[in-house]
Amino acid sequence: MLLNGRNIPWKTLGDVLTDKAAKHGDKVFAVIDGVSITYNELEYRSRRVATALMGLGLAPGERVATFMLNAVEQILTWFGSVRAGYVWVPLNAGLVGDDLKYTLANSGARVLVADEECAVKFAAVRNQVQALSLYVTTRGGGAVPADSPADAIPFSRLEESGDGRALPVTRPQDPGAVLYTGGTTGLPKGAVLPQFSFILAGVRYGESFSVKAGEVHYSTMPLFHAGALQWGFMGPLVCDMTTVVDRRFSASRYFERVREVKANVIDPLGVMMTMVCLQPASALDREHQVRIAVGATHGLPPDIPAEFTRRFGIPLVLVYGLSEGGGALLTTNRDQKDESNGEPHGWMDIRIVDEKGFPLPSGETGRIILRPNFPFMFMTGYFEDPVRTAQVYKDYWLHTGDLGLLDKNGKLYFIGREAHWLRRRGENISAVEVETVVAACPGVREAAVVAVPSELGEDEVKAFVVPETGAQLDPSSIVKWCKGKIAAFKIPRFVEFIEQLPRSVTKMEVDRASLRKRPNDGAFDRERKTQQESRKNQT
Repeated sequence: MLLNGRNIPWKTLGDVLTDKAAKHGDKVFAVIDGVSITYNELEYRSRRVATALMGLGLAPGERVATFMLNAVEQILTWFGSVRAGYVWVPLNAGLVGDDLKYTLANSGARVLVADEECAVKFAAVRNQVQALSLYVTTRGGGAVPADSPADAIPFSRLEESGDGRALPVTRPQDPGAVLYTGGTTGLPKGAVLPQFSFILAGVRYGESFSVKAGEVHYSTMPLFHAGALQWGFMGPLVCDMTTVVDRRFSASRYFERVREVKANVIDPLGVMMTMVCLQPASALDREHQVRIAVGATHGLPPDIPAEFTRRFGIPLVLVYGLSEGGGALLTTNRDQKDESNGEPHGWMDIRIVDEKGFPLPSGETGRIILRPNFPFMFMTGYFEDPVRTAQVYKDYWLHTGDLGLLDKNGKLYFIGREAHWLRRRGENISAVEVETVVAACPGVREAAVVAVPSELGEDEVKAFVVPETGAQLDPSSIVKWCKGKIAAFKIPRFVEFIEQLPRSVTKMEVDRASLRKRPNDGAFDRERKTQQESRKNQT
């Protein structure tokens, strides 16, 4: 199928699997957390999961969620769900408490597949969410852990109970996943991405990095994120490669693993790049087969990208993307001639507009809006939320909530996020969500959460707290209150008490800009406190 001059022979994820299995058979496609799976096995085993899910009596369009760190079972559940006509919802493995309850309830998931670690966290909220069938994966295929919910079923049963029944016909516009992501306000929203959008992302990957069949991609990105799914998985699948995805990132072992797997393409995103550069120099720094790396470097210390390329000899392709726009690699700086985020290369149109939506001339900073040139490339909307969908889809353009500028050559320079969102160590965090939790702490009258610079790059979370009159509060009590209510990566690192929050004269909105400028000299630093206590315990 020729589409805007590009040959794209598949319309659904099932089409891709069937074609690749026929072409490559028993060649290893992926190694995830040390477990290998061939092209044939990916097709066959995901089909078994699909028919097993169909045997549960779910209606078409029901949601099947995963709650785990990187594992083969996560991918089998993804492809099994969409091939059966269901909707896959990957949950962030860091969710706990209210975070987890909200996302499960919002998705309406009828089935949850969790690993051993996450099953324990789910058990804590089991009686506060909707009824669902729980399957638990075990490393090594053993019995379900005793601390899992009593009705937990081993994931292996899904594959064992699959049969040879025919799979339903799915369409390119059918959901390939619901990815929970940051928006402009409030709690995370589920961006519904069509199956075809993942295929297009795989094609963009091949173009962006000029990959060749047989090459190896190495990733430590979590497979509940759009980037990992699209450049760490769909890209290699579409481009006839092998992908190696580890369970967790390790700065000290990163390049050891790069050498072990003989990687040609890598994706050390955000602060991972900083942490790798902070490792001791080695004579082996350039002893590898990597020829290109994904570059998502916004918010890093300015010297880090150049230092990474200088030290390891690996050029970076700078990129821009967002889940609502189909995820990764919407623009890429393939020629690497400047520090821009590149061009869309025919995939979409970009405009920079003012607050009323009127286009701005090149070189002026404004709001980034996008319009796709391919069908089913962007999200179809936020899951069951037409109001907020309408807020971002206006005048036939997707309003990203991001700020940037276009130079005279049409290259995009991403400036930052307009909305009250932070990015800490690769995770997007809603300031509004954290504020809501902090403000509910007894003795707190008001709270505001802002991003402050991290030593590693990106942001740290800082909470400004206005106590109730006469309240006896200390910063550690704020941190303790947050534990178990929000994911650990969202808990403020810095806490500062303040008599009143600064507000704008016109709208009386919290003046976050002035809060961000305040030094942290007098603020409570959770990480420093933990380090001090650790040293005290060692003496």
